[in-house]
Amino acid sequence: MRIQLSSAILLIAAATVTAAPTPSTTDPITDQLKAAYDKSMASMDCGACVSALAITKHFDRRNRQGVLNAFKKLCPSIKKQTPDVCDGMTDRYGAHFLDVLEHADINGDDGKLICYGLYGKCPAPPLPESALRFPKPRPVNPTAPPHSGELVDVLHLSDWHVDQDYSAGAEAQCDRPQCCRKYPGASATPTRAASSWGDYNCDTPAKLAADMLKFIPKVTKANFTILTGDIPAHDTWLGTIESTKEVEHTAYKTMSRLPSKIYPTIGNHESFPASLFNTPSTGSDKWLYDSLADEWSRWLPADSLASARHYGAYSVSPAAGLRIISLNTNFCYKQSFFNYANSDDTDPFGEIQWLIKQLQAAEDAHERVWIIGHVGPATDDCLLSWSSQYKEVIQRYSPHVVAEQFFGHEHYDDFALYYAADGVKSAENAISTAWVGPSVTPLGNLNSGFRVYKVDTKSWNVFDSLTYVADISKGSEWDATGATPDWHLEYSARAAFGPYAPIADNKALSPSWWYEVATAFEKDDAAFQKFWLYRSKSSGRIGACPADGACPSEIICQLKNGNGAETCQSTSGIYRRSDSEPTNEVRRSQSALGQQFLSEWDRPLCGTSMDPLSVVY
Repeated sequence: MRIQLSSAILLIAAATVTAAPTPSTTDPITDQLKAAYDKSMASMDCGACVSALAITKHFDRRNRQGVLNAFKKLCPSIKKQTPDVCDGMTDRYGAHFLDVLEHADINGDDGKLICYGLYGKCPAPPLPESALRFPKPRPVNPTAPPHSGELVDVLHLSDWHVDQDYSAGAEAQCDRPQCCRKYPGASATPTRAASSWGDYNCDTPAKLAADMLKFIPKVTKANFTILTGDIPAHDTWLGTIESTKEVEHTAYKTMSRLPSKIYPTIGNHESFPASLFNTPSTGSDKWLYDSLADEWSRWLPADSLASARHYGAYSVSPAAGLRIISLNTNFCYKQSFFNYANSDDTDPFGEIQWLIKQLQAAEDAHERVWIIGHVGPATDDCLLSWSSQYKEVIQRYSPHVVAEQFFGHEHYDDFALYYAADGVKSAENAISTAWVGPSVTPLGNLNSGFRVYKVDTKSWNVFDSLTYVADISKGSEWDATGATPDWHLEYSARAAFGPYAPIADNKALSPSWWYEVATAFEKDDAAFQKFWLYRSKSSGRIGACPADGACPSEIICQLKNGNGAETCQSTSGIYRRSDSEPTNEVRRSQSALGQQFLSEWDRPLCGTSMDPLSVVY
């Protein structure tokens, strides 16, 4: 499985409230917190969650170290993580979480937003009326430029997650979020020994990544490469700023073996602690952006690097008529709890406004644009206020400026569609595609993969998408025989789905075509099951999605929906467009049924008052 940061944060804050009562300790703060959590969270509703946050803030103001010690003591009691993981997560995230509570208006909208975003206990916040202003009105009936008929290759890598501490023969079925390592106290006889080439329960061995880089030039002479984020492994309870920088240096240096230039974007794991990105309300990550700019100087010009040093975003022109805009979409990431310190700041550092400025410049210059990022704004992991603004920008500048969008984060092979401002979902109204690249890491029961796009040199639209994979289930066999991974073409999007949605040779894989493909999934289960297999990069290990269940309709809804504010029914973690596995309560709050309670956002919360202890005593 992939490491679940949301679960880790839950452990730090109040996950223990769902556990069996813990015996009394000799520490009064631990006992008081446990009693408060047990009582205030018994109903598991929005008011109880806000109360638990208020109680935590109250005790933090009395004795922060006592609260952190209590977190460490309470965390293992739910038997979800080992003590070393609990201690490491508390040491790295605990104080930051408490700082956010200190900044936040817990009994106001901030508390509800935290309980919605992190825990799924409160209803989704109502979206404010748009305050976006564009420099110029949208042209009347804008159209994309014609195709040149000349195609070039572009390589897409995502979710690298190479584990420098991967150890062949180590336990691949361990009791920690990250396996295939030699942990203290591990049995000398593993339940399942990790092959040297990787395991479905572990991050990427350096050996596998190197073999992939060696294979790529055999199948493509890429014009350039896009890298949609996530470099370090998922060991979020370990490490330091210095070790994070060293891991990223090693990764970028390794990837520089590729003959083409690489245009990166920043993933949620690039920060330390992982997934936490300061906003103007919480501080600065200058060390991170300076470090990344130094690494990216292998490929980026000076003006792009100067922009990246501000907050990780930049614009660059890899070819005449094309502009790549690399966004730091971690400012919409729900698990970056710095985003909750000030709920009024829905555009940290003005990145959306910067995006508008870049797109307007491209429109004026008659350029085409690719937008790249890590966390896709269409995912459940993106805050609604940010994703809604992003959607509005896409509607203003598509299809004549924005040619394509590319993201990562999910680890799956996926896509999402955007529509014109009237919101009608139809083939005719589809204006932009958000491509989600397959992960290099096999963690999460997925095969390792990468993608090559066939792209027109004038419209910069994608004419085909070729996904390559290696079957990680054969790792032990490769070890035994001395063979190397069987990197191979998994599928061509045009060849695989063209029979279900016919397309002429001179037409791109447009948003309208992908809409027809998704519609074919609704009518033909064989077509959908083909997509479902490819979604896991043909590992076949992510669970069934049978035609007689709710799964297919939810997945198809997500494919047709590029707006995170329009959440589709969620019935299982394997169906969600997200990098984190939620609790059942989170799934319910993010379901379509849960959205009918949006009006409850403004109702008074039972059990809350300015005195956080009123719900306890």
